[in-house]
Amino acid sequence: MTYSDVTIFELLHFIFSTNITSVHHRASLFLADRSTSDDDDDNTNTSTSFHPATILNLWYTNFPKARSGIDRTIQLYARKIVLHESDQIIEDKSLKVIAKSLTQASVENITTPGTLVETYQDLAPFTWDLLWTIAASPNRYRKALVPDGEDEVEDEEDDWDDDPNLEDGPDIDPMAVPARLRGFSRNPLFPVLVSISMLTFVRNRATNALPLVLGLFFKIEGTSSRVMKMLSNAGLCVSSRTVERVKESISEDCISRATSLMNSGKLFYTVFDNINLYVRKWQQRITNRNSMIHATNSAVVAIDEEGIDVDEATDLKKKLELRGRRVEATVQDIMPTLADDEFLKKSCQNIIAEFIIRYTPGSERWANRKEMLEQVRKDMPEDRPLPVSKTDTRPLGVFDVNEGSKKGIIKLLDQIRERAGMTWQKWSGKLRFLYGDWLSSNNFRLARGDRRDDVNGMERLEYGEELSQLFHFALNATQMLMRTHLGIAVLDPTCLANVKGLLQRIWDVNTANYAAAKSLIRHSLIARVLHIMMTLLELNTWSELGKWEPKDYAEVKALAAKIWDGWATTRAAEHAKSQKDDWTAHDIYFIRDALIFCEFEQAVSYADPGRVLRVLRYWCLMFRGAGQHNYARECAEILLHWKYEVTEATRKALERSWFINRWGKDGRWIAADLYLEQLNLLVKRVFIAMGNGVTIEYIMKKGSACVETFRLVSHTVAMFFGDHDRNRRSKELAFQEDMRVLVEEMERHGIHRGFKEHFVPVIPPTNKPPPKKKSKKSTEPVSAIVDVLVTGAETWTHGKFEEFKRATAYDKALGYPVVNEQDERDGRLDTGTIFDDTNDMQLAYNNANDLFTDDDAGGVGGGGEFDRGTETLL
Repeated sequence: MTYSDVTIFELLHFIFSTNITSVHHRASLFLADRSTSDDDDDNTNTSTSFHPATILNLWYTNFPKARSGIDRTIQLYARKIVLHESDQIIEDKSLKVIAKSLTQASVENITTPGTLVETYQDLAPFTWDLLWTIAASPNRYRKALVPDGEDEVEDEEDDWDDDPNLEDGPDIDPMAVPARLRGFSRNPLFPVLVSISMLTFVRNRATNALPLVLGLFFKIEGTSSRVMKMLSNAGLCVSSRTVERVKESISEDCISRATSLMNSGKLFYTVFDNINLYVRKWQQRITNRNSMIHATNSAVVAIDEEGIDVDEATDLKKKLELRGRRVEATVQDIMPTLADDEFLKKSCQNIIAEFIIRYTPGSERWANRKEMLEQVRKDMPEDRPLPVSKTDTRPLGVFDVNEGSKKGIIKLLDQIRERAGMTWQKWSGKLRFLYGDWLSSNNFRLARGDRRDDVNGMERLEYGEELSQLFHFALNATQMLMRTHLGIAVLDPTCLANVKGLLQRIWDVNTANYAAAKSLIRHSLIARVLHIMMTLLELNTWSELGKWEPKDYAEVKALAAKIWDGWATTRAAEHAKSQKDDWTAHDIYFIRDALIFCEFEQAVSYADPGRVLRVLRYWCLMFRGAGQHNYARECAEILLHWKYEVTEATRKALERSWFINRWGKDGRWIAADLYLEQLNLLVKRVFIAMGNGVTIEYIMKKGSACVETFRLVSHTVAMFFGDHDRNRRSKELAFQEDMRVLVEEMERHGIHRGFKEHFVPVIPPTNKPPPKKKSKKSTEPVSAIVDVLVTGAETWTHGKFEEFKRATAYDKALGYPVVNEQDERDGRLDTGTIFDDTNDMQLAYNNANDLFTDDDAGGVGGGGEFDRGTETLL
């Protein structure tokens, strides 16, 4: 170079621009990247992997005057790379979402933020790596995982610990990098993803995939318009107006999907229920008065047609021919049979065995616990269970109709027909499956009776096949158990009132909610099973029970059989009554009745209509014995109607329409009306509009048909970012402590350890005036311990069944009868609480804990297995 007077620039320019083959080949070798995929970025020697990097490092280290020029050059090329990558992102069509064109299906496709990770990595690798380096590089303030032998770096100035109440979510591994790597309290993936999205959204608002998802999430979770505007200005989400357009678009698409199913010719049913919203003064524009919105929410659900003749199932002519066939029925048609008793025995023993395995203290340490639980599932009796499949559910939205009357339900059905776009001839030409609670079914029957002489089948309501739903049966069964077994604590230590006090359940029995009552019943049942097991094993203390472990599953089954035979049958209770031991008799009656409820819940969880119908035979008697005559008649209505007045194909369709499986998983079925109640809660409590937006027009247009899609958005986004729909709580310890308290109380009173004479008298009502003259005859006190199963059977047998037939059987000459049944209430079960009124539903179910479970499992709602019924899930 010195001899030829050539500068370094000229030499390098020649080397990298010449066409001489040998020189060009050597330059190519110099520029080759020798790094491999196995190299660790933090430990790779750049001098062996990429030679130009070594030269650049030498320039930057040995020539200080060159640093500013090198920095400017790197910045220039970095800017070109970032601008190029940004152009690729904003030009990518998959990242552009047109709000007005959104449908339910498209929302489900874009609501997974994780799908954007690979897109951003492919389109902007340099930008992604740059932001990842900033977010994921450790520093001395982090509580890093320090290798053995090294001292941990501590911060002496500030405390960077998180709020102690902040819960740690599970490790999220979308980039094969755990969220807690090197002491990270946040997953670095999230800020990188959101940063790229914000930057490109600010540059081009059409690139709105993630901002639209986050905008939906913020809006449906109740974020105010002012906060939404601020977040939109920052580029984090779309504007509130855009979200409103999306809500309207999705609502229209959801209704369109529902009506397309109704017009497809496939089997479907319509489930509906009242939804009442309290509008306060501050939510109104002009009137400044409190008011109520009485509307009706609805959904359309497809019925699995496999093995069903669709034409026969919807044959209206055949239905009309079968009307009135119940006149052939006898009282034995509603009575449990010996086969039912044997099936219930096997099923309840299976439930008891599961209780023993799951809830015995220390059972989590049993070596073969998992295998025993699997064996319990295999041994569970079955009776026509449905095959597992995901149910096609399609919300139809809210109607501005109050269906709680005969006039209202007629108006509702006409509006459903109009929304489906059907003529009255098409709507009334086939059998239509219409479902709700007892009141809806009863109003429909009464309206049909009033219109028996109208002009055509549409006006006579002949097309309707009504059916009361299972969640409301569970509600009323829970109320029946509370009425029958609440008792008075000072007189009876086995009653639920005493259990409630011992467990310090502070809710008022006169304002009880479903989850709290169900939890009290379930936990009391489990504690009694555990204590009976102690007596059979000759154990005296809770700690001894915690040390016990069964040899095998056969020992657990033998224990369950003994518990059932000795402490859960009508025969055992009658034996206790013969020993004048009301405490033990009441205890046995409660265990039997509560196990029947557990059998019903398990039948719903596994979608077994045969098991449901068996339980309804028992409840038909028990509801009558407890004074809940409406649901006693409804049980009889289902049993007689299905046996005498429907075809086999229609019966199969009715059976399958009792259950919904949102996830398509075994054991995750729920009642169809519970699904609708969940939608009602989302409409009026979770996704409700703010301020003066609470109008029936807004709810119908933007806030009802789309709530299931909103729930999916909320669930998906929250789960991706590590914020679950529910709080992560550990309730097992509190549950075990409750069990210990109850077991020790039973041990103190000698319950389950032989018979002693205990009498529980009926307490006369305090609000009844005393008689003017005292009777000279001394009357013996009456026991308050009543077997509602036997009492109900006696009532049905002694005239009530024939009265029910006369009041409900269709006559071809006279039409539907007009008869008002007169019922009497058994005062022996009165406790001076609201449960003494058996004409109305006394349990509230307007909370998320009443309608959901911790893991969104199957069944009839009422919270998780360890819940006390007062927790907040949403």
